[in-house]
Amino acid sequence: MFMVFAGVIAFLLFAAGVMAYQNSRLIAQQEASDSAGRISSLMYSVYYQAFSYNEERPEAVPLFQFTVRARTEGQPASGEVDKTIALCRVPAGSGEMALSDAQNWMLGSIRQSALRGESIFPASFQDKAASKGEQELILRLETAVKEETGHANHH
Repeated sequence: MFMVFAGVIAFLLFAAGVMAYQNSRLIAQQEASDSAGRISSLMYSVYYQAFSYNEERPEAVPLFQFTVRARTEGQPASGEVDKTIALCRVPAGSGEMALSDAQNWMLGSIRQSALRGESIFPASFQDKAASKGEQELILRLETAVKEETGHANHH
């Protein structure tokens, strides 16, 4: 009887060891894929230049841009020039932001420009969106420009 009991305990210890080993391998693989996923999700950068609709660049595909101009009649205010901010998709791992970070950055820039009383002229490149997430991002930014400029016009 003692031998059967000792055999069962030895089997349980062996099974627990095998399960712990498999679990540690799975955790290591998951951590490696999470790290690779974070690097590959850095696919968006902001450029301070204007892109045209038919412009093709493999290193930067524009998704949305807006140009700001100080609120003056006709010409820019003394010494001020128009400033364009463009959100672009870049090759995976070469950007500074993930999609959600890029959206938050652009929304913050739009709000700041509206609060400063600058005129905002948006341009979106819906046909260059490569995913549903990018399409939704463009729509959110377009909506934000409309809301912020509408809100600024009421004050």
